[in-house]
Amino acid sequence: MGEPKGAPGATSLRERSKAKRREAIRRAGMRLFAERGYEGATIADIAEAAEVAPRTVSMYFPSKADIALSVAADVAGRLTAVFEARPGVSFLAAVDEWLTGEIEHLDPELMALTAAMYEANPALRSLSSTEVADAAAVGGPAFAAEAGLPPEHPMTAVIGAAAGAAIAKYLTSGPDPDLHGPFMACLRAITTAAS
Repeated sequence: MGEPKGAPGATSLRERSKAKRREAIRRAGMRLFAERGYEGATIADIAEAAEVAPRTVSMYFPSKADIALSVAADVAGRLTAVFEARPGVSFLAAVDEWLTGEIEHLDPELMALTAAMYEANPALRSLSSTEVADAAAVGGPAFAAEAGLPPEHPMTAVIGAAAGAAIAKYLTSGPDPDLHGPFMACLRAITTAAS
């Protein structure tokens, strides 16, 4: 039995259909980018593979780059949301909470597709890493407070960039629950070095 209309988490048939269509477009695009290269796949190719019209692709993703970076954008959005929802929480606690959620949230098939796309298109990996690093920078004030530094201190930016790069690499390698503890210890060492 479905959830009652208006219940928290309830989605309409239309919303579910749109989400499935968006995901089909994203996966078709990423698969083609992995197979043919980013430049070798057109919007028309993606539309055909996703069994939608080219205009439909453009409604969901204004550009090919939006398709290619959609996983990183989603991940970065969730990281930003953790920092914004919990002002005053420590940088490491926020990242730990977020990574725990990511490990539970991420689809292994989608992560494998993302990794294949990045392998075939290294420039996309760099853009994706930048997206996640920018989200980690949102945690700059939390890090600065934790380290006892003013937010504008150069070390805040340095540690933010290092943490962002480490997080991006961890995610694009496919989060592994067995590596979570060692990864957090590494992040703790990076952030402790600044204080």
